[in-house]
Amino acid sequence: MTLLKVKSLHKKFDDKTVLSDINLDLKKSEWVGIIGESGSGKSTLLNILGRFIDADEGKVFLNNQEMPLVKTQLMKGSEGIKLVHQEYELFPNQTVRENIAYALRFYEPKYREGKVEELLQLTRLHEVQGRKAKLLSGGEKQRTALAQALAEVPELLLLDEPFAHLDQKNKQTLADAIEDLKSTHRLTCLFVTHDAGEALAWADRIMILREGEMIQEGSPEEVYQKPVNLYVAQLTGHVNLFATEKAGEWQMVRPNYLRVVKTEERARWKAVITKIRFKGTHYEYFCRTSDGEYLTFYRSRRDSKVGEGVFLACGRKHIKSISN
Repeated sequence: MTLLKVKSLHKKFDDKTVLSDINLDLKKSEWVGIIGESGSGKSTLLNILGRFIDADEGKVFLNNQEMPLVKTQLMKGSEGIKLVHQEYELFPNQTVRENIAYALRFYEPKYREGKVEELLQLTRLHEVQGRKAKLLSGGEKQRTALAQALAEVPELLLLDEPFAHLDQKNKQTLADAIEDLKSTHRLTCLFVTHDAGEALAWADRIMILREGEMIQEGSPEEVYQKPVNLYVAQLTGHVNLFATEKAGEWQMVRPNYLRVVKTEERARWKAVITKIRFKGTHYEYFCRTSDGEYLTFYRSRRDSKVGEGVFLACGRKHIKSISN
C-alpha cells in the first residue's frame, strides 16, 4: 500500500533549478535510499517532504491525502513525518535522557520513563544517557536525534545523511540501530546519502538523483549491476571501463566479477600488477593490461606482487554496455 506519493515536484532557488519533475511512490514499511552528490537536491527534497519548505510546483500525498502548503500552516513540519537533520537540533545543556524525554513531555510519567528506557536501548545510548548533548560525539548526537524522532513512531521517517561525519565505530553502532528499526518497528523510511555503500547495504529500493533529476531507480542489485549510464556506474561503486568503437559508449565490468586464471588461453586480459591496497576484508589489485588499459580486481588474500603478471577473466554476462 502506498504511504507517500510525490507528483511532479519542481523547485528553484533564485534562477537555479534544484529539483525537476520529481515523482516518487513509497510503500508502507519500505526503506528507500536516494543517492546523489553534494548539490544534487537531496536535502531540499527532504525539506519539502517534511513540510518545512514548499515546492514551486507539484503535490505531495500522505495516505492518499494531499498535504497542505507550508505557508498555510501555523507551524512548519508534519505530525506524521519526522525529519532527522544533519544538525541534530538537540538542547545542548540537557542530557541525552532529558532530550529524549522532552519529546514525550505530554505523556504520563510512568509511560514516559518506560519509553525513554526502550529508546535508549534501541539506539545504544545507555552508557551516555547522563551526558549533556554538547559533550556528545557526532554518532551519539545522531542516535539521540533518532531516538527523539522515534518517541512517537512516525508514519514516515526521513534521514538526512545519517552517516555523515561519523567514524567507523559510530557508523557501525548507528547502522546496527537502524537494522533493528527495520526488523522490529516496521517503519517506513526515506533517507538520502552521498555514500552509495550505505544505500546498497540496507535500502529496499534506491533512486539516483543528479542535478535535481531522478535518473534511475530500482533494487540495489538492479542499479549496481545494470546502471543506466556511466554516471550511475561510477557513483555506485568502482568500475572497470573499456572504450568501444562507438563514441560515448563504454563496456564496463565490476572488479568483483574479475577472477585470476592460470593460463593465457582462458584469459580475456593479460596484465601487470601496478599497486596492491589492503582494505581489511579484501585486497584491491590495480593493474595495467598489455593494451594500456587499467583494471582493478579483488582478492581475499595477497598472493601476488607488484610487477607480477596475471591472467584475468570474467563471464560474458558481467560485461555491460553503457553510455555517457
